[in-house]
Amino acid sequence: MGCACNQRGKIQYEVAMDAGRGRVAFTSGSKPTATTVAQRYAGSAVRVKGTGEIIHHTETYEVTQSAKGPVLFVSSDLSAAKAEAATRETGYVRERETGEIVHTHPEVLGRVDAMQKKTAAKAGAKAKG
Repeated sequence: MGCACNQRGKIQYEVAMDAGRGRVAFTSGSKPTATTVAQRYAGSAVRVKGTGEIIHHTETYEVTQSAKGPVLFVSSDLSAAKAEAATRETGYVRERETGEIVHTHPEVLGRVDAMQKKTAAKAGAKAKG
């Protein structure tokens, strides 16, 4: 029987070295299998093939585009995670285990502040009208 790895619509998971940035060490259609294999490789991450979205890693910090968004970068070093967030201008660094935001890029804070002011202005206009 032939290989089924090219089935359309089937999600493939890759175990990638260097926190998901390095070479692919293993590919599987099973998320639990990929996660188990990743534990054998220090500093590796499991990502969705094709999208690059990191879904499992052993590192401490995650860089995300939004507070609860998908993981874009992982690191065990907080300063490296902050630097990557600044490079990507995405803004959020959170702890993996707690999900607590430990750093927010200043540009993101500016966008959030502008949105809050806009919302407050709309609420004030409705209260007057």
